[in-house]
Amino acid sequence: MPQNSFLDPSQDPTSTRTLLVNLGLALLLGQVLVWHYLRFAPVLSNKRKFGRVFVFIAVTTMLVISVVKSSLALSLGLVGALSIIRFRTPIKEPEELAYLFLSIGLGLGLGADQRLVTCIVFVVVLGYMALISLGRSGALPPRILLHVSGEMAAAGADIEATLRDVLRSAEEGARRVDLRRIDTEGTTFQATLVLDLARTEEVGPLLTRLQKALPRSSVSVVEGNALD
Repeated sequence: MPQNSFLDPSQDPTSTRTLLVNLGLALLLGQVLVWHYLRFAPVLSNKRKFGRVFVFIAVTTMLVISVVKSSLALSLGLVGALSIIRFRTPIKEPEELAYLFLSIGLGLGLGADQRLVTCIVFVVVLGYMALISLGRSGALPPRILLHVSGEMAAAGADIEATLRDVLRSAEEGARRVDLRRIDTEGTTFQATLVLDLARTEEVGPLLTRLQKALPRSSVSVVEGNALD
């Protein structure tokens, strides 16, 4: 059975140079992937914090494949070691999962010394995702996630009238209003809506109208172009 070239000191140093070249490519392309994710990924989570893991995933995957690819014993040991790992962090956006798989694929390809194929597929995938993102941002109107919370006039107030006032205020200057959630308890009224605005400048007048429709209210606005 062939020995692993990285564990055998008698092997030619070419294998070490190959490992260093793959490591440099993994670091470089991993950083490109982080930049692409920060620039084009339409997600609402903390992109800067999440994107930092892509380089580590690519380099770690490349190292594992480089070590075990020439040893059946190490490959079987890797299966046993990975079987005890459980990932508990939820992936909230489909795009995050796509970028994670791309970083793993980058490490797999470089670890298997398939540098040309890996680089070509990597560039094509990122270019396609960038074109899709640019086309989507140019076609979609400004979208916001709106959460309104406030106190109605008195206990037993007309919830229907309050909701009608909130919707009327939201519909002015909006191309589409999508009511996602309503919560009421006593005099407390809360509503969550997704709005496609005609213009970004409509946000200011919208807040003014909502304050008039629901006095002493709290309004939260979040950019929502990633929402379906």
